[in-house]
Amino acid sequence: MKKILLLLLLITSFGLAQKKSASQTNVFVDKNGILRWEGSNKEVSLFGVNYTSPFAYSYRAQKKLGLNLKQAIDLDVAQMVRLGLDAFRVHVWDRQISDKEGNIIDNDHLNLFDYLISKLEANHIKIIVTPIAWWGTGWPEPDPKEKGFSQFYTKLELITNKDARKAERNYLTQFVNHINPYTKLSFKNDPSIIAMEVINEPSHPSDSKETTAYINEMVKTIRSAGFTKPLFYNISQNWNDSAHAQAVCDANIQGLSFQWYPTDLVHNRMLRGNYLINVNHYAIPSNNIKGYNTKAKMVYEFEAADVGGSYMYPAMARSFRESGMQFATMFAYDPSQIAWSNTEYSTHFLNLLYTPSKAISLMIAGKAFHDLPLYKSYGNYPDNNNFGDFKVDYNNDLSEMNSDTAFYYSNSTTDLPKNASLLKHVAGCGNSSIVNYDGTGAYFFDKLENGIWKLEVYPDALWLRDPFKPTSMSRQVSRLFWHKRNMITNIPDLGEVFKIHSISSNNKLSAIAINGKFSVKPGIYILTSSTIPNSNANKFLTKKENFLVGLYTPPDVSSHIHLVNQTQTYSLTKKPIKFYFKIASDKKISEAALFIKRIGWRNFQKYQLIPSGGFEYSYVDSSNMLSSGELEYCVEVKTENNEYTYPGEVLNSPDKWDFYSNKFWQVKIITPDDPLTIFNAEQDRDKIDYPQWSPESKFFPDYKIGPSGDNIALSLKISFGTQDELPFGFQLDESWLHKCLDINFNNYKYIVVKARSIIDSSAKIGLRFLMLDGKSYGTNVTLSNQWQYIEIPVSSLKASSSLILPFSYPHFLPKIWNPIDNLPGEAPNLNDFGFLQIICDKSNSVKIDNNLETEIEIESIYLTKDKIKIL
Repeated sequence: MKKILLLLLLITSFGLAQKKSASQTNVFVDKNGILRWEGSNKEVSLFGVNYTSPFAYSYRAQKKLGLNLKQAIDLDVAQMVRLGLDAFRVHVWDRQISDKEGNIIDNDHLNLFDYLISKLEANHIKIIVTPIAWWGTGWPEPDPKEKGFSQFYTKLELITNKDARKAERNYLTQFVNHINPYTKLSFKNDPSIIAMEVINEPSHPSDSKETTAYINEMVKTIRSAGFTKPLFYNISQNWNDSAHAQAVCDANIQGLSFQWYPTDLVHNRMLRGNYLINVNHYAIPSNNIKGYNTKAKMVYEFEAADVGGSYMYPAMARSFRESGMQFATMFAYDPSQIAWSNTEYSTHFLNLLYTPSKAISLMIAGKAFHDLPLYKSYGNYPDNNNFGDFKVDYNNDLSEMNSDTAFYYSNSTTDLPKNASLLKHVAGCGNSSIVNYDGTGAYFFDKLENGIWKLEVYPDALWLRDPFKPTSMSRQVSRLFWHKRNMITNIPDLGEVFKIHSISSNNKLSAIAINGKFSVKPGIYILTSSTIPNSNANKFLTKKENFLVGLYTPPDVSSHIHLVNQTQTYSLTKKPIKFYFKIASDKKISEAALFIKRIGWRNFQKYQLIPSGGFEYSYVDSSNMLSSGELEYCVEVKTENNEYTYPGEVLNSPDKWDFYSNKFWQVKIITPDDPLTIFNAEQDRDKIDYPQWSPESKFFPDYKIGPSGDNIALSLKISFGTQDELPFGFQLDESWLHKCLDINFNNYKYIVVKARSIIDSSAKIGLRFLMLDGKSYGTNVTLSNQWQYIEIPVSSLKASSSLILPFSYPHFLPKIWNPIDNLPGEAPNLNDFGFLQIICDKSNSVKIDNNLETEIEIESIYLTKDKIKIL
């Protein structure tokens, strides 16, 4: 009887434990469309990333390097944890784990996916998985032929073809019942998998009833297989009208999935400029969709694609919460083993090691997503740059969280923490009032006990080239350096004197900080105040921790020196000329010198470059000895073994008689009275933001010889579809002018356009001046079919709308920016000039073969202080 009672007690205890566990892991959707935790009834709020090492290109690339993919997953999951991420989503490449009939194939891809799930679960990261991707597995390489069922059907046929649907039903049944050998659980019973999205980015037939029928068929299949958790379905992909959205909401699903690419995708270059108006709101046109408000909302993918700055992510998180999102995962976290090349998806680039500032920005966005109330609005740009404990700042490329206990910043900040004495967490890149650091990697301070802190320092990272241009595994875009760096901390709880003990398995440093100053290499450390007895710290010092063990770093292809020129292309006479460079080497740099000469001159003038922390070197010509004109320059860097001159990496010095190079950088020195070019067709051909090209709205850029026979003109032919309501437009970033020219731009009184119309005797274009504060001004310009200079007074610019370029994806998001702060009759402040937009409207087009077309050529646009003399 005692044994029976004991057994009943154990069963009851086990049942209570299971119930408690379920209350902490299972989710449900209430009648108001809110995703909640069972038991506590609290709102779900989860934020993280997509990650693809078990599949497609990421798998192949790491295999080609001979790497252990389980070790690679360990490395990356540890970084996700370090960034505080608690959500994961991926579309499973079904082509790689299934056959034509939809049977699951137990192979290395599935095994690695199982392993990844187990590691995420062990670290309390919750998962929404999408079993069907449809996509081929090649990108960026050509797609190989695969055995999976998706190989044999178009994306639309997955919805409409009965044989495809039969294979999908078979596949989904087996998928949800698949037993993970690492967790010993099926996917349907795995507590880390809280929901499922039926299919990734589906295409839909014109008959919306067929869409609903397909969704319900797949839902019935998944439910019949025993999956009881919420099911999501994509509503934002291919959104064209409310019929599609209504078809999704009419189906037997509990949640809707969305994506957001506010700067579009694949520009093949870094986008420069302020794109915060692109993320002002995530506006969903859902008012007339019945049932929309009863569905939970998630963001399966998002990214500020091709933006290298670290100021966008928290603003996106703010807009997601305002629109009701409870789960959001960035696409995609770059696997550390291949992030140095950014080949997986070159339009995306995010990794704690190789993009430290962006990674800290994502961490801050995660904190915002967790902390900000659902459906709360913080107004419009620029007022919503500050929200709760968070801020974004384009001018300083900064994301920041400043709460009572945490202070995080993606770049150097001058802001003070709310209360330094209460801090428990500090993390960032660069400098603040709490940490001064001359490295370029991220660092993390976490309080363990009073007077005892844990410090993690990551390697220095240097972007060698634009990481968003077409890439290859034969080229590095970012490189890590493991230099010893200086750090000064001002954490009140530690005091000015404290001990530093390494707990990295490959690092034996033990030192004492004086006045808060010490030196560290990348690793993990325990910092203890001088007032703390050794006995209190011992429990944290006994266990060594692995730090980036197994990280693959490619061999240095140059084995010499890396030099990145950050000097602006313009400067002003009677103002100091500023030259900035980033110079890095594994060898000690003994000297770096700048050599300048006028074009056509033989001899250089030499100036010493001054190191200023990290990889920074600079020279400022405070003597104003360089007069107006065009100069060319190069940089010599000496190590203990050799001397190299850049650009070109010439193994020689400009100081020597036999130096030769035909590669130099140029800088234009202009006077305050010179015209200021804001568009030059030849120079700016790689700097233009275009909207998406589509069969309905087509544009064809080309470059032709200008009127003088020497200069190049941009030729644009625009064809408007019958359904087009928006004007065509393109834009250029002008904010860089303020960084290199210390002048009052309001002294420029005229805008001069050199352009012509091609297919009509006249054509109208619009000029829009979009300011950094969100205000917008514009005017219209009439072109003739002859080349001419057209002069427009700056005073003629009036408050106007602008386009939001590049157009966001999904396409239902706003494309017109209507500033609410523009005052009638208010003059533009050119000192706040952000983007120049050139607009072509459908109403001013000519009908040709049932199309409305405009064709123009533009050579240049510039600002002048006085009227031009030749018209």
